[in-house]
Amino acid sequence: MNKKVAVLILLFTLLQLCILAVFGYTPYPDSNGYIDLATDALSYGELYPVASKINEYEFLWNQGAINMVALSLLLTGSVTPLLVLYALMKGATAWFTYDIARKICGSRTAMIALTLYLLYPANYGECTSVHSELPFMFFALFSLWLSVCRSRHVAAGILLALANWMRPMGLVFLISLLLYHWLGWRKSLRLIAGYLVTIIIIGSVNYQQKHIFIYQAQTGWYALAQYSWNFTPEERRDTPNPDIVCHNTKLNGVEKDRVWQEMFFEWFRKHPIDYVRQIPAKIVNTYATDNVNFCTYLPYKQSRIYLYEEISLKTIIDDFPILSITQWLTIVNLLFYYLLIMAACYGGCMLVRNTDWKKLVIPVSIIITGTAIIIFAGHGETRFHIPFMPFFILLAAQAFPLARSSKKY
Repeated sequence: MNKKVAVLILLFTLLQLCILAVFGYTPYPDSNGYIDLATDALSYGELYPVASKINEYEFLWNQGAINMVALSLLLTGSVTPLLVLYALMKGATAWFTYDIARKICGSRTAMIALTLYLLYPANYGECTSVHSELPFMFFALFSLWLSVCRSRHVAAGILLALANWMRPMGLVFLISLLLYHWLGWRKSLRLIAGYLVTIIIIGSVNYQQKHIFIYQAQTGWYALAQYSWNFTPEERRDTPNPDIVCHNTKLNGVEKDRVWQEMFFEWFRKHPIDYVRQIPAKIVNTYATDNVNFCTYLPYKQSRIYLYEEISLKTIIDDFPILSITQWLTIVNLLFYYLLIMAACYGGCMLVRNTDWKKLVIPVSIIITGTAIIIFAGHGETRFHIPFMPFFILLAAQAFPLARSSKKY
């Protein structure tokens, strides 16, 4: 590894640890939910989900991320060691971003991408919670690095299935790698084999213990039904609320997901135009801001009922120009974020103009496929685009003149 790169990544990682030490755990609702579910599972002497409670869960959440919390609690009685591990994982994502960029685009572009990654304010503070995005991003980027930079395709498939266990978006990265290796069918087969075998193992272990084959979260159809449909008063009288299914103890998590699927398509058949009209709002909700990680720096965050309010775009606009330090920092990040997105669009256009498809395929396919899944089969939230940011940064690096004269090793 280049010594300069190693020093920069080490400093980046140490800063993550310093932020964790100074600001402590950030109690996001989902993060607290993971801890509660992990604690409850350990009280039964099991990992999540508990076999005897499989029908009591409202839905089956991100098993891999919750079980990482459970293992930390089991081994140490605290989530702090896990947060330290997440800080190290965040440092590793910087290295993976750099080396993937170096392999695909060349050393100069890789250095620009690394610099953007390290300077981007939103890349700091993520390790103060146990959200699923960070471990997902670590395993997904690790998988990309193994396949693209080291030609370890079976191992890449295994890690991608583990990423999917953390958060069910592994298919996005699998499609990207298959497109990248589209002429190398042996590479693709090895990648798919590693992915499928790991999914079968995870699902089989769950089937043996809980009598249902589950290898990822089962929340998609619930979220789609909950956030998408809007029945008329007459229709609503004859249609159960999706939340009612959550409390049906006669159904397990997979069966509840199938019911939500049926409920959604029942609504969709009657309201296809309403469904299409919601797409722009989902895109806006996903990409309008990138402020979530700044909850890390909020004072009195342990006693706040709603963390996001102070750093939301609406609140910042309403409070301007009398803003807190955290809000000013959020504005700096927003400006960086918008410039990054514009630079990524420009960099992508430059690659298209130069017909440099090899540099385009991974970042563009991940961004487009991931966004499509969010808007067509989910709902938009700011956090959801976080795993795509390294690829926006990779495209943004192409906007710099030095990148266009970059030579690969």
